[in-house]
Amino acid sequence: MSDLLIVPRWPKPWNVNALITTRQGGVSATPYDSLNLALHVGDAEESVLQNRKLMADAIGEDLDFQWLSQVHGNKVLTLDQGLVAESIEADAIYTRENNIACGVLTADCLSVFFCDEAGEEIAVAHAGWSGLATGVLERTLDNFQAEPGTLLAYLAPVIGPCHFEVGEEVRDAFLDIDNDEISDQDSILFLESETPGKWMADLYAIAKIILASRGVKNIYGDPLCTYCEFDQFYSFRRDGDTGRFASLIWKE
Repeated sequence: MSDLLIVPRWPKPWNVNALITTRQGGVSATPYDSLNLALHVGDAEESVLQNRKLMADAIGEDLDFQWLSQVHGNKVLTLDQGLVAESIEADAIYTRENNIACGVLTADCLSVFFCDEAGEEIAVAHAGWSGLATGVLERTLDNFQAEPGTLLAYLAPVIGPCHFEVGEEVRDAFLDIDNDEISDQDSILFLESETPGKWMADLYAIAKIILASRGVKNIYGDPLCTYCEFDQFYSFRRDGDTGRFASLIWKE
């Protein structure tokens, strides 16, 4: 696999494929260097479209690509009749269709892949703190016909608690969720920052708790921090104006 792409390590069915792009191998200029895949961040459109072609060529399969206009909410797009316009506002995609690569774009937020053991249903969710707090993972799970205990989930790179400093309103948003384990682990999920009134939040751990509370037993991931891994990933918290990398899933 090329240096553009990372293959997640999880025991997905043979016909399900997932990839995470890096920031390497594209044509975008600073500050989007180099494989920015987002049209909404100020990068030149021709560069983004060329980057998407480079990504597709590196994958090397005959796929259609579904992107979204992400709004940090909890709406799930269900694809059942082919592609829809990229301008549709949603933060997760669910489908049973073949050869459609469902993608979300991130630069610190968490993305989560889902599939069932039979390889018939797939989904990907964009889950920043707001989406996590308002139920984007739960609403994605609601689309599956398979029982939660038979699903697999993979958590992609996300900004880690080493750098994700948040205010009291973010911590309160999670403590207001009806989830006893989040409340019980408050002191672990939100470590006090050196900045008064601020907290270092662990989105990766919070997502695992949410998934487990909905019956998902098979949870995988590599907890890489997007902020720390400068050479591989974009980070909005680190850089401000920057690009976006993709998390893609499809089934054959």
